[in-house]
Order: sequence, then structure tokens, then C-alpha cells
Amino acid sequence: MFGFLKHLLIPHEKNNHRAKLLHNSSLATILSLFLILNFAWYLISALRPDVLGVSYSISESELLELVNKERGQNGRAPLTLNPQLSDAARRKAADMLEKNYWAHFSPDGSTSPWGFIRAAGYNYVHAGENLARGFTDSSAVVTAWMASQSHRDNILADKYRDVGFAIVPGTLNGEETVLIVEMFGSSVSPFIATVSSNEEVKQVSTESAPLSSSPSGTAIENPTKLLAAPKIDSRITSRAISTVGLTFLAFAFITDLVIVERKKIPRIVGHNLDHIILIVGFLLFVILQRSGSIL
Repeated sequence: MFGFLKHLLIPHEKNNHRAKLLHNSSLATILSLFLILNFAWYLISALRPDVLGVSYSISESELLELVNKERGQNGRAPLTLNPQLSDAARRKAADMLEKNYWAHFSPDGSTSPWGFIRAAGYNYVHAGENLARGFTDSSAVVTAWMASQSHRDNILADKYRDVGFAIVPGTLNGEETVLIVEMFGSSVSPFIATVSSNEEVKQVSTESAPLSSSPSGTAIENPTKLLAAPKIDSRITSRAISTVGLTFLAFAFITDLVIVERKKIPRIVGHNLDHIILIVGFLLFVILQRSGSIL
């Protein structure tokens, strides 16, 4: 085993003073395997999410409890979980996955959060929306929202009385993720609606035609029970594989650079230092990549 690793990672006479892993043929093989495995990974995750998918532990009840805990600590009345707002949240999540966008408003500007709320049958006078994606537990979602001033303002706003949540796994922009949509509402003030951004307050007419994220315009089924965790978590596994692979490459290039410089071996190849900097950059990107984002 030691001899194999030495041949693979350390330059010496038997591998022509160049680690076998760094030979052009080896790098071409690695690239080919990467492309094949990437395609197989995508195929398996799409066809068998129970085997290779996104693992998460988030529920409406947990989100409601955590949000009301934050409101209670800040002297606000608790929000009531409203099934119509939860339906609106599921409509919004389904629309983002179907049209492949991550925003409060659809790319063409024709679909707003308020359209989904009206389509669900909730007659609001105040409405708001918080979005999150890529989180794996309820606490992390609420913590991220509370760390953002605009999202925090929505959670703690006195004008809201009701709230609804949607937790929907799917593929967005080619990435397996979990969308979390939080819809706020009340029916006790002038017709005003806000989103969790720095935009000005928008006047919304109740005469607008209802919008629906499903072709039939019917309510989307409520996923109250969490999905079973897949046998393999795709995000954790892909990050681990990328980290190990890049670490091996970085080690091989660094070892090659040190030995070649120490033994003054003449060679006409690319600069190892450039490769090392590039690989370390990729490695840091993989390690430091954020697990979730909010909007």
C-alpha cells in the first residue's frame, strides 16, 4: 500500500520523477471519471431521492414555535398558524421550483407573493414574505432570519397576526436544496404589503386576478410529515468527496514542488505553484461554502 501511494503521490525515479497522479494521462482519467460520476450523481438523485437526496429536519410546528419565541422575547403577541397562508407559501415554493428562480417576484415580474396569498383565499390587508434555502434544521433557519434586519422586522412586526410556512425539497438552478417560505398576514389595517427587502412599501389592489402555482389553481397538498432522510445526503457527501480529492491533488503538487526544488530536478512542465494556488482556492471555496441563504 505504501509503495502504491508513493508511486501515486511522490516523485521518484520509477515514475520519471513526477507523481503518477500528476501525469497527463492520470489527470485526463480523473477528469473523465469526474464527468461520468457527476452525470450518474445527478441521475440517481433525480430518480431515487430516497437513496441520494437532501437530508433535513424542518417542520411547520418547529418554525412556528421558534418564531413565536422570538416574538415573545421582544414583547410581541404570538402568531397563529394559518392554513391558507401555508397553502400560499407552498404555491410560492412550487412556482420557484417550476420556473427556476430565487426571488420574491418572478423573473418576468408578473407573479408577486401577494398573488399566491390571494389565490389561497386569504383576504389580507398586511402581508409579508421571508425566504430561505439550503438549511437543514428549523433553528438555523430562524437564526438566519433574525440576523437579517429586514427579515427580523417581518418576524417581529406588530401588524401581523397570522403566519404560514412551506418546506419543499427540490432542484433549483441545478442544485438540490430545500426551500423554506414564510408568509405573514393580517386583516386589520389599510391595504399595505411588504417584503423582506429594502424596497418601499407597496400598495396592492384586491381587484387583481388570483395567481396560482398549480395548473388547476387548486390548493397544493400540505407536507406536514417530514420526508424520511435519504440513505446518502448528497450535499454532505459531495462536499466530502470534493474535499478529499482536492486535498490529494494539493498534497501531490506540494510534495512534487518540494522534492523537485530540493533535488534540483530539471523539468519542462507547468508551474506547480500556480496549480497549488488554484487547487487551494477551490478547496477553500468547498470548505467555506455556506450551507444556506435567505432572501
